[in-house]
Amino acid sequence: MKVSAIILATVANGQEKKVPPRHPEQRLNRLNQFSAEWLNDNLPNLPSKDSWIRKFETNASRMLNAFNRPECGFYDSGLLPHGGPDPNPGLKPNLAPRRARRSDDDEEDYEEGMLVRYNKNQPMTGIKQITTGYRKWAERYINECYGQRKYKFQVNRMKAWFQILGQHYVETQN
Repeated sequence: MKVSAIILATVANGQEKKVPPRHPEQRLNRLNQFSAEWLNDNLPNLPSKDSWIRKFETNASRMLNAFNRPECGFYDSGLLPHGGPDPNPGLKPNLAPRRARRSDDDEEDYEEGMLVRYNKNQPMTGIKQITTGYRKWAERYINECYGQRKYKFQVNRMKAWFQILGQHYVETQN
């Protein structure tokens, strides 16, 4: 009887899987892995595939550089569920207040606010999830940067890249 109680307690604890909080750099690296994987799997014959992989890597590098600038980046590991965005954006000097965030899309694909998988069976949905992941990263962690706050550079870039890559994918299916 005691043995079965111990086994049940162990099984119950095993089902309660805790996901450790991830630093924004880890989240960005994962998005890079996903974007390269998606391109290799879905557009293997696209002449500019390697260029697109480099574009995602360069863009992520720039995002990380912005995050590391004190006036831009925000991350608080105690701020649940994902450490951002800054709840008090107006407290930084010379920064305009931000608009309210939208709710998360496709919550089942996110743990701790991070894209943990993308739909590999539906490539258009997959690339949408990946580009949305980059957009959300920018909105959470570098939204205090002037260009992101005022012009939504990353948001606009990810929208355009989704449309371009989606068009490339559609053309390969015809």
